Amino acid sequence: MAMFRAVLAAAFALSLAPAHADQTDKRLDELFAALAKATKPEIAEPIETEIWKIWIETDSPTTELLYTRGAGMVEAGDLDLALELLDTVVLLNPGYAEGWNMRATIHAMRDEYPAAIADTRKALELEPRQFMALQGLGDLLSALGDDKGALKAYEAALAINPSMEQAKRQADTLRRKIDGDRI
Repeated sequence: MAMFRAVLAAAFALSLAPAHADQTDKRLDELFAALAKATKPEIAEPIETEIWKIWIETDSPTTELLYTRGAGMVEAGDLDLALELLDTVVLLNPGYAEGWNMRATIHAMRDEYPAAIADTRKALELEPRQFMALQGLGDLLSALGDDKGALKAYEAALAINPSMEQAKRQADTLRRKIDGDRI
């Protein structure tokens, strides 16, 4: 808790200018057009990297600090502190899609599926092309037994990024489950 307070104090000492909605960056349209044509992961990966760089950009040092520290806490396994940090990110900058997406990831890791789904839907409202959020939504819905909803989410992810191997496998499995194996 002391670490959280120190980070929060440092964050508030920085500029509290709201983060711009990075999902509206003009560079994304060209990148998404290229991603839609990338059917192999090795072709898609550098495009995905460029998209992620843009998505996490912010003109708010506060958001950047809190987001970065939250991501670090996820990697360190401190999901409680990570969640506190991301709660602050979305409170300060509700238009920052990656704040919602990261918080959804934390909720999912804590098996808090309704909260994870709500945050994923908010991230997708802000950035409908967030292919990993769509895959994550598919995973969450599948875990809850909503096979049709999960399939729809995986198919939406693949329409944006056809190179997603896990989403392909999950979608194929769900299609067979829903439609039955055809001979």
